[in-house]
Amino acid sequence: MPERSEPSSPEQIAYRVLLDASNDGEALLSVARIVFCGLILVRYLLLGGIHAEGGVPAALVELPVLGICMAVSAGSGWAARRRLFGPWLLVASAVLDAVFAHASLLSTMAWHGPQYTGLLRMPDPAASVAVVFITALRLSPRAAWAGTLATLLLLGGLVALDLHLNARFVTYGLSEVALLVIVIGSAGVVSIVTCDVARRIVLRAGRESARVERTRRNLDLLLREHHDVRTLLSSARLRAELLVRDPGGPTSSRYAQAIVQDLRELGDFVSSVKSRAQGELAMIDEAEGVDVGAALHHAAQVVRARFSHVHILVEAEAQASPLRARIVGGERGLAHVVTNLLVNACEGDGQQGARTVRVRVRPGSSPAHLLLSVSDDGPGFHAGLLEGARLLGGTTKRDGSGLGMLLVGGLVEASGGSLRATNPPEGGACVEVLLLTDA
Repeated sequence: MPERSEPSSPEQIAYRVLLDASNDGEALLSVARIVFCGLILVRYLLLGGIHAEGGVPAALVELPVLGICMAVSAGSGWAARRRLFGPWLLVASAVLDAVFAHASLLSTMAWHGPQYTGLLRMPDPAASVAVVFITALRLSPRAAWAGTLATLLLLGGLVALDLHLNARFVTYGLSEVALLVIVIGSAGVVSIVTCDVARRIVLRAGRESARVERTRRNLDLLLREHHDVRTLLSSARLRAELLVRDPGGPTSSRYAQAIVQDLRELGDFVSSVKSRAQGELAMIDEAEGVDVGAALHHAAQVVRARFSHVHILVEAEAQASPLRARIVGGERGLAHVVTNLLVNACEGDGQQGARTVRVRVRPGSSPAHLLLSVSDDGPGFHAGLLEGARLLGGTTKRDGSGLGMLLVGGLVEASGGSLRATNPPEGGACVEVLLLTDA
């Protein structure tokens, strides 16, 4: 049987959508580069090819540059369609755009006729502005920055070389160079801002798509489990009717015990649905800042009422101001996380629970994070439930489903945090939740 893959968090799905969109932009740019190089090649041939100004030496520069550019573009298009472009490949592609665009100007600058008045007097440098503008299609501000800087450096090098080789022909001055730099820089700023805005829109759309898909999947699950509820209710109703018909009969005790068992299973199912629904509702909300200390004390008070025999300790390092974290669902989301962790610690593996549970919150290793940990002296996690420090899902409890911890992990990841579960050497279990601070 194939291994079931773990559901991705909304954040992971959003970045996957962004990466797909960036690869689509790269594929489009690959086609545009091939068309651009083809047009330059057609113009070169119409102007005489090897018989034009520059002759064979110019052809030995122009034709290889165009050929390599078209070959690289074809390879880039193939890779982009297979979603192989990551963040750094997008940066490399933006730089290569600038390199190819300016390399194609070398032959024009080195071999020209007596009518030549300088590189900036020709329409060719307009390609520099186009190279900067099209970086926005990659949805990567980093690639837009790299493409803009590479364009400015390469154009500056070509201008310096033009002034050195063709000083007696050049008619432009410093003012024209400064104007072109301003135009390219402005185009770069527009591209960077466009990238950032488009990136945010795509990420938000990806997150919303992930949440809708998660809700649809859980609704399908609830509809399938609806059949189990109807079965339990039908069984309980039938046994109740038999008990009413023969209240003092020899089988009445067995019917009553069966009804109690059916009702217990139904109650467990309703509790599972409630827990799952709370987690899903929390994930639909936006991330909000929460006073972590207050949330911990409130959750501990609620759990103490259910597990009065367990000693639950809440420890928080003294701070000048309350520790605040950002979490999806705000107070409800953090309460869902902490309550699930405390209940799991108190219940243990379903046969043996914890006697003491400690909840700690303290600043993380960086100012942008804080660390929340729940440790206990229970039996710890069974080996089949952990892979390193990652929870695999599943449960050892007779009436458990394992969905509670999966929802907790999904909610933490959707908030930009992480969850780590271990069995410490001294025994028991420990779950550490790293959350972003609400600065």
